[in-house]
Formats: sequence, C-alpha cells, structure tokens
Amino acid sequence: MGKSALAITEEHIDLADSVFGQLNRVDSRAAARATLDGGPSHPAEIWSAAADLGWTGLAISEDHGGSGFGLAELAVVLEAQGHELTPGPFLPTVSAAVVIDRCGSDSLRAALLPGLADGSTVAALAASGTVSVGADLVVTGESPAVLGAPDAALLVAIAGDDVVVVDAGADGVTVTPLESIDTTRSLGAVAFDGVTVTEDRVMRGAARKARTVFRILTSAEAVGVSWAAMEMAVDYAKVREQFGRTIGTFQAVKHHAANMLVNAEATTAAAWDAARGDDLDGVWFAAAVAASNAIRTQILNAQTNIQLHGGIGFTWEHDAHLYLRRARTLAALMAEAGDPLVDVVEGQRSGQAHGATFTLPPEAEEFRAQARDAVAKLKSLPADQQRDFLVDSGYLVPHWPKPWGRAAGVLEQLVIEEEFAGIERPDMGITGWVTLTIAQAGTDEQRERWVEPVLRGEVMWCQLFSEPNAGSDAAAVRTSAKKVDGGWRVTGQKVWTSLAHMCQWGLATVRTDPDAPKHAGVTMMAIDMNAPGVTVNPLRGLTGHAHFNEVFFDDVFVPDSDVVGDVNKGWLVARATLGNERISIGGGSGGATGFTADDLIKLLDGAPTDVRAQYVRRAGEVLAETHTLRLLNLRRISRAIAGSEPGPEGNVTKLLLAEAGQRMTELAMELAGSAAVSGQTPTLTQSYLGNRAMTIAGGTSEITRNTIAERILGLPRDPLLK
Repeated sequence: MGKSALAITEEHIDLADSVFGQLNRVDSRAAARATLDGGPSHPAEIWSAAADLGWTGLAISEDHGGSGFGLAELAVVLEAQGHELTPGPFLPTVSAAVVIDRCGSDSLRAALLPGLADGSTVAALAASGTVSVGADLVVTGESPAVLGAPDAALLVAIAGDDVVVVDAGADGVTVTPLESIDTTRSLGAVAFDGVTVTEDRVMRGAARKARTVFRILTSAEAVGVSWAAMEMAVDYAKVREQFGRTIGTFQAVKHHAANMLVNAEATTAAAWDAARGDDLDGVWFAAAVAASNAIRTQILNAQTNIQLHGGIGFTWEHDAHLYLRRARTLAALMAEAGDPLVDVVEGQRSGQAHGATFTLPPEAEEFRAQARDAVAKLKSLPADQQRDFLVDSGYLVPHWPKPWGRAAGVLEQLVIEEEFAGIERPDMGITGWVTLTIAQAGTDEQRERWVEPVLRGEVMWCQLFSEPNAGSDAAAVRTSAKKVDGGWRVTGQKVWTSLAHMCQWGLATVRTDPDAPKHAGVTMMAIDMNAPGVTVNPLRGLTGHAHFNEVFFDDVFVPDSDVVGDVNKGWLVARATLGNERISIGGGSGGATGFTADDLIKLLDGAPTDVRAQYVRRAGEVLAETHTLRLLNLRRISRAIAGSEPGPEGNVTKLLLAEAGQRMTELAMELAGSAAVSGQTPTLTQSYLGNRAMTIAGGTSEITRNTIAERILGLPRDPLLK
C-alpha cells in the first residue's frame, strides 16, 4: 500500500491510509491497465466507492450534503488517486464542485451541490479555450480538451473573467470525445453554440479562483504520480543486477533517483502549501507555484522511471508508460489553462509572492507575547547594548539549550521568527555551528570557557575539517596527533577553511589512531589559531576576495583540556557539527548575498520587449524554485509541530539552495548582458561569481545526491567504497 507525501497531521495520515486501502481493494492499477484494452475509463465500482466513502463531497459544505472539509483533505485523496492511477472523472468532478461551492450563488449551490456531493452528478471543468458569456447570457466558444467531459452531465467553463455552468445536454452544447494518450480517463472537446443560461449560472469574476482550484487539485494528483514513478524506479534499482551488481550502486543511477526525490519533495511542498488555504484569492500565487512544479516534476519522474527500468520499462506490459501518459496529459491540461510561470513572475512583480496563511495553535500566543516584549525592549536599547540583551534573554540563539538559548521548541522558534522579522540579529555562521557543537559535546569547563565569548561577539571560530586531496570526504583525515605529556602534538594541513584568517580558534578533526578504520581513530580538538606552529595562508577566490584559507600545523601543542569529546571518537562530534551546518544551510543561510528575486524582476522588466518575452518563463522557473525553498522549510516546521517524523527536507533544501542561487544569477547575467561584465552591476556580478562555490562548499552537490540516494532512498553504496 502506498503512503501519502502530502499528509503531515494524524488526521490526514489516517485519511490517506483509508484512501490507499480502498484503492488497493478495488485494484485501481489493474483497472487502469484494463483501459489499454478497451476497459471502461469510468468504472462503476471505483466511482461508487468514492461516493459511498464521501470523497466526492469531501470539500463541499455540509449544508449541501458534503463533509465541509477543505482543499487540503481533497488534495490527500487526489494524491492517492494519482499514485494508484485511479480511472474515472473524480478530478474534474471535484474541481467543478469546489468552484461552485466557493463561488456560486446560494440558489446555484442548493441546486447542484447535493448531486455532486453524493456522486450522482459527474461534472467537468473547462479551464482553457475561447468560451465567453455575452450580456444577453448567451454562451459561445470552445474548449479544446476537457478532462472527463464525455462522462459529465454538468460543464463548468472559464469564460473570460467569469465562470459559467451549463448542462451538458443543453441545446447548443456539443461534446466530442477525443482519443486521449491517457486511456484511464475520458477527454473531450466542448463547443458552445448560442447556449442560453440564467443569471445565477454565471459566476462573475470567478475565473481566477476557478483556475486556482484547478491548479491546486491537479498538482495534488501530480504529486501522487511523481512519487509513484520514483518509488517504482528506486525499487527496481535495488534488485536489478548488471555487471555483477545491482544498478542502484552506480552513481549515475543514484543521481537520477536523487533528482526524482528532490523534485517530488519540492512539488509536494508547493502543492501542500497551496492546498492549506481556502481563501482562493490568497492562494493564487501559491497555486501558480504548485502548478509550475507539478508540470515539470511529474514528466521528469515518469520519464526517468522508464529510463532506469531500461528495456523492460519500454514494454507495453509494464506500468511505467501508464504514469507517463497520465503525467503528460495532466501537464498539457495545466499548461493550456494559463501558463503558471507567467503568473509566478506577475506575483513577484505585484508583491503577491507569498504562500498560504500559516495558522499556529493557541499555545503559540504565550510565546508571541514574550517575543513581542523582547522586541520592544530591544528597540529601546542603545545599539551597543542590544547584542548583550539578545544573549542574556536567549533570543540570539533561541534553539540552543539553556543557559545560552531558550531551548525553544519548533513552535516557539517559528513565533520568534515572525515577531523578529525585520529585526537585525547577528548571524554567527560557522562560528555558531562550531560553538553549538561545543555546547552539545564539550565539558563543563569548555562550555564555560568558550561559549559565552562567542555569543557576545568577542571570539570567532573556524571549522578545520577539509584536507588536500580529500574533497567532500570529511572522514579522510591525515592531519595526525601524537600523545605527549599533558596533551598532543598536531601536524598536518587543512584547506578551504572559511574565515580562518579572522578566527581566534578552530575546531579540527585529527587522526589519533592511524591503524583504526577510516571513521574511527579520529579525535576532535580545539586549536588556538595563534599557537606556535599554526600558519594561515589566505586563498583568493575567483571573486578576488580571500574567504577561504589553507592552514598548516607544524608540531602544534594541544592540551588535553582542549580535546572535545572522547579520544578516537571524534567522528561522532564531527557529524554533529556537520549536522548543525546542514540545518543552517538548509534553513536558508549560506547562499549568495545581495542579489534578490526583486532584483531579477527589475532586470526582466528593464529588458527590451522581445527579450522579456524570451526570458519570462525561465524567470518564472527561478522564482518558483526560490519560493519553494521557503516552503520546504515551512513544511519541516509544520511536520515537527504536528509531531510527525522528520522528513528529507533538510538535505533537499541544502542541495536546491545551492543550485537555485546559481540558476538565478546565471539568468540575471544573461538579462544584464554586457552591463554585467563591464562593472555596471557589481552586486549581481559578485553574487554570480561567489555562487560558483555554493555547489562545492559544505559537500558538493554530487556527494549530496549520493547521500540522498543512499541514506534516504536506501540505495546501496558502491561496493568498492565499503
């Protein structure tokens, strides 16, 4: 049985389990496959089960026979249906029903919603075409491809800025069945030739809301398609043998699988965010972001699934092509309903680039009152006293344990982020990652000696992990230490050490047992950067600035009191530091500074008309990706608040953040043209050059993909590396 990616709360998880259970009982995938050989695309058993279980009326108001839930619950059902390739007109029917429920008059809702809620009425939503409603209430025009139209008794069509509801059997309505690439559902061309309707059948100004509903619900189904394709590919890669080992050990396969997961996670976050709000005007931008993700991801995952299956994936007998057919059909219908990438650009331009409103539980209010008092106090203090206040109150690092932080849980942290928005707080960066590790793994004496000076801005630390020839392999430690009276003598070299030339201390991985396995025999030591034998050579990067350094240790004495954690067990401490780094990078810091999404819009709008037309969709892709990064973090927070198990969002966000920053500045460089290379856009140019490091620093994107494939997807390691 499948598992929902959208569901976070216990209620949604239970709903998803019940839907997947029912779809397995009616063997939804077998019914989908049967349509290839002429089986019904609207199976009575599956439709009646959906109606009997209340799925058709899930998001319809209780006053009209529904359950009164929102789009979030309906999205969970649609995700499962996409995952299991459920045949039938469920998606078009519930899309039309939600539009009527949210936008229709009282009389229209009373007349039509009961039948839609109990499943006795099948409907279709025509989201594209040339349909219009005249002042005389006469409907004309065509919609070239409407999902479920041949099965529908009721047609809901976007007509300019309005939405019109027409009986499929009315005079002047023609529905022509089309030969759909997706055999699991009917598709039809709809023509209206002088169809007269009553005033209450026209929902004035509802077109954007209808398109938003269509995007959200179709994206939810695309989430299911995307995850099913990925799961199918990964399961096959774990067992298919080639050249004497399973293909899942090959890095090329792992990177394909990791890309599938990254894209599925991003699409899930975007669809989840859009579905959370029932204010259809408020989630217009979120729906455009969700559709932008969904169109691309479901096709990428379906195609990659076939690629990783090889020849067997290309056969008629395998289910892989059924998912490709579903993905391509959904994507085409979504794109024809209005390009979401263009809307993403417009949302950023008009200041509407935000997600759904986030509702916190009542217990957040106590944290909010405390945070507001702290902000008021902070603003009243002179600048030279503000940092000390933040330290003393715990608001500088609220997630740290007491006495340095507030030991704030996820809910309090989220409230603090909201209340401190616009308040500048010192970002300790690497110094913070390292010092948090000392707070976690150090002795009481070490905490007393090192932590508070860092918080008060008196001391900086660097992270002495990377070594020459080791690259992203942080465990390949050659810097060695020999035991002497009272401590150790350290000799070796570190490289790519950020800000070492500005730091007073460094936390280093040192090999203390050369005969132990690679991840054993390593000890973590704090090294005084001013100690005899320590040499720091700044390395100028391609930006011209010296951010990185190489550090040499020539018989440097490190006292026993400066060993952090147990001797020969330093890799556990190193992993904690790397974990703290991942949280920070994945949380949104660590990217290029200076150049923003609004800057990109200014460049786009300042370009000639033909250039704007050429680049607008690509700009939409970059902006949608940037917005989705925030949603991945928000989803991680929401998961924690709901008490669910952690998801893979942290690893995914670290990877996406690095690559998204590069894609944004690469696009901006193209838009800026010669101005970007002639000193006229210094912020952009420096961001572009600096961003080249982001897919290398903190572990290359290639290694991150390996990590995602192995630790999250469970693909086996390369046997040569064991």
